[in-house]
Amino acid sequence: MTSSAMLTDIPENPCPEGADAFWFEGYDGGQLRGAIWPATAAMPRGTILLLGGRTEYIEKYFEVIAYLRERGFAVATMDWRGQGLSVRGTENRLKGHIEHFDEFDRDMAKFMALVGDRNLPQPFIGMAHSMGGNNMMRWLHLADTAAPLAADLPELKGLVLSAPMVNLRMKPVQMMVMRVLGFIGIAVGLGDRYVPGGSDDKAVGQDTFEDNIVTSDPERFARQDATVKANPDLALASITLGWGGSALESIDLLQTEQFVDSIKTPVLFAGAEKDVLVSEKQVADYAKRVLGSTYIKCVGCKHEILMERDDLQAQFWTAFDSFVEGLAA
Repeated sequence: MTSSAMLTDIPENPCPEGADAFWFEGYDGGQLRGAIWPATAAMPRGTILLLGGRTEYIEKYFEVIAYLRERGFAVATMDWRGQGLSVRGTENRLKGHIEHFDEFDRDMAKFMALVGDRNLPQPFIGMAHSMGGNNMMRWLHLADTAAPLAADLPELKGLVLSAPMVNLRMKPVQMMVMRVLGFIGIAVGLGDRYVPGGSDDKAVGQDTFEDNIVTSDPERFARQDATVKANPDLALASITLGWGGSALESIDLLQTEQFVDSIKTPVLFAGAEKDVLVSEKQVADYAKRVLGSTYIKCVGCKHEILMERDDLQAQFWTAFDSFVEGLAA
């Protein structure tokens, strides 16, 4: 294994050339990791702000970053608080923990300010997956309602979401139990405890391809497995009571009419037909409520659309290309 400016670079998952990886301070001074790749095109088309989902890290998106640069974009990305090499929420690095999703909002403000200072090509277009989609929708809400947190920061001209966490594919009784456990856990100071059934043994990089529920591509699955094995500090396990409770609270916020009506920025929603975490129907129904949004059903895809086989990913990239061309027009 070799290391390129804090980025884990291995033969199975090579780091795209030109990376500028760095540390920056989160809202509370905690150390977060970011990285920027300049555009390779003579006349850049803009900058993609690329943000992953729960358990994910910058290295997982090396291939996606290469695809975006081939399309003429610069790319800026970061590890969310609580995962990747950014500050973790507990002494046990494997616990997927956060006190409240508004921490992501405040970290996002720090990241957006940094992006604005880097003289990157405009327009800025957001692109996010799963939990990252939830966080980016929160940011759009703040920006489109002129909330102080987003004031005087770079504007997103559009947003592309892969299987965004606008809901969870859980039975009502399961949702109720998670809400109750999350509320009680946080109230009595046990928010950093694993949810029932969660443990260090359920960390990313420890499951087998046959048991995974996020991709049908064995090569891309093996590549991410090798990356985590090369740098175990990237691993993340089950969620905590605090994460579960705050995630459902954030979903409740996204589902309100006031929130949906506030979104004025063009959004491309991509739902995954075989998603068992956020159902395709949940994403499609949400997209119908957002004025002027575009929706694509990615047939045959599991949750991680951007980690699927080439033939399945092609649906997403066709929709992406059409969407960004529309933004330019």
